[in-house]
Amino acid sequence: MKALLKMTLLIVAMLMTAAKLASQPIDAAICKEDTFPFINSYIEIFKADTLLTVDSVLQQSGGFKPMGSEPVIFWGYDPYFYWYRFSIENKDPVSKSLIFFMGQLGIRDAELFQNHQGSLKSLGHTGYSHPFESRPYLHSHYLYPITIPANSIDTFYLRLDESHAYKTFAFALFHPRAMKKRENRFYFSFGLMIGLLLLFLIFNFYLFLNNREKIHFWYTIYITAQIFLLLKHEGLDQEFLGLDSELGYRATSMASSGAIAIVLLMHVVQLFIGSIGKNDYVFKGVSLVKWFLLAMTFVQWLVFLVEPSNGIEVFVVKTTNATTFVGLVTILIYSTYGIYKGFKPGWLILAGLGIFLFGGIERILFLTSDSYLLPPSLFEIGIVVETMVISFGLMYRYQRHESEKNKIAAQLQKQKVVQVKRIISAQEEERKRIAEDLHDDLGSNLAVIKLNLQSLESDEGQKSSLMQLLDDTSAHVRQVSHNLMPPEFANTNLKDVIAAYVQHLNEDSRVSFAFYQKGGSKYFGKDEELMIYRIVMELTSNIPRHAEASEATIQLFYHDESFEMVVEDNGKGFSDGAGNGIGLKSIQSRVQYLQGELAIDSNKAGTTVIVSIPLKSKQNDS
Repeated sequence: MKALLKMTLLIVAMLMTAAKLASQPIDAAICKEDTFPFINSYIEIFKADTLLTVDSVLQQSGGFKPMGSEPVIFWGYDPYFYWYRFSIENKDPVSKSLIFFMGQLGIRDAELFQNHQGSLKSLGHTGYSHPFESRPYLHSHYLYPITIPANSIDTFYLRLDESHAYKTFAFALFHPRAMKKRENRFYFSFGLMIGLLLLFLIFNFYLFLNNREKIHFWYTIYITAQIFLLLKHEGLDQEFLGLDSELGYRATSMASSGAIAIVLLMHVVQLFIGSIGKNDYVFKGVSLVKWFLLAMTFVQWLVFLVEPSNGIEVFVVKTTNATTFVGLVTILIYSTYGIYKGFKPGWLILAGLGIFLFGGIERILFLTSDSYLLPPSLFEIGIVVETMVISFGLMYRYQRHESEKNKIAAQLQKQKVVQVKRIISAQEEERKRIAEDLHDDLGSNLAVIKLNLQSLESDEGQKSSLMQLLDDTSAHVRQVSHNLMPPEFANTNLKDVIAAYVQHLNEDSRVSFAFYQKGGSKYFGKDEELMIYRIVMELTSNIPRHAEASEATIQLFYHDESFEMVVEDNGKGFSDGAGNGIGLKSIQSRVQYLQGELAIDSNKAGTTVIVSIPLKSKQNDS
């Protein structure tokens, strides 16, 4: 019984102390240039079912009660309208200017009245239903400049319409210079943060344009949502985006903006962690949460826009907040599961999300914290840090993919070269066999036929004609055999082989061929020299037959790092279609085998073909 009596007396004493404190005026001298006080403990509050006039409130002054001593007081959604009352005392012999700060962002309409010695004056309206330029103080938050005359105690009455919005109450007083310092810091900090986010937005959009990977597109959209969320969080959307109207504010709900950002982040994380398949139960679970949160985002937006009954608003807001919290936790679980599945870059997701998730959870669960009133808050810093870290993670992912792609391309190229080498080697073996058969078998048979023909008694004219035909056929067979595989190729340098071939061209055609070489010729092995010789043959064989040229040149240049072959003629050129024959494909295959490049310029003035081949080493040059 004694304990109960002591507890009752203690409660009564606390209430009396609070009432006494609330009735005390605020000493204007507590506002310094480098500090500012929260004044919730000095403020009394009066709530009503309807929006009362100031005269009605003055008549019911006994209904005011102490607001509380917490820096931020959160009452959530409720159907009430509120009036606030506080007094400020100026003990100085000169008037004092102060800035009255309201931390709330969901204020539809606010009007502050100053009572000086019985004279009541309105200090103007502010809130999201009024144009930004009409505010008493041009700032993203809602502020009032006030002046306290010398040696006086003035009482202030504040009417707030926060209907259909979170009711968060946080009041402070600033010295004008302290407010200017905070203002400069505020806009500098957010300019820096928005600038960084825009930089990473451009970077990710560039990666999307460069490689067309969907993850960079979605992350670009996510950063855009985060930029808007930052602006919305501090009321900067009303100042810089023109959303300073009833429709502008309510059509861009803070809760739905945050939820849609989490939906986008969940989608990006799913794309980022590629080691988890779509049939995995964890993947399906995250997708279920993602789609449910997206649906709740739409419902939240619709409810915030149309303003239904308070019960519906409370239910939707709590459900959306709970789902958003689940979404944040789901991202952590999914990233951890990705690491477990072997995706090590998942650590980047966890590192990037750490501060952001902590700040986001604090923002959802600890709404009475004053951290978000003095930006940049942990939540806002987390947005920037998370964007930076995950952007670097995406860059690492991009570089890794590019490296893997280049590695695969190099392997494919190597396989192609090996395949081409096998094909060309098989062709050369077959050429060698045919050349030997022509030389050994057909050549020998032609020689025997000639001997037998000489022993026959027949018309001398007919015999002479047959003998000439046999000689021409034998010469042609020797030439074909020579072209298929030049004799002593293994013991003859490339320059002499091509020179002999050019000499034969000049003897057998009406085209005047010239051959020129500059530099050493010992950079290639015999297999490679044979490839070059075949390219020369392919490029020159059709000039006498089709080009209608009178002159042609073959030039070989050995530079420091490359070998260059230039074959030119002054013929009639060829069309694009004519340049896609078997001969050109054979040339392309051999150039590819030598890891070189082929360029062709053909017009009515003639044709120029340039083959460039890198020189890997000069160790054989002497």
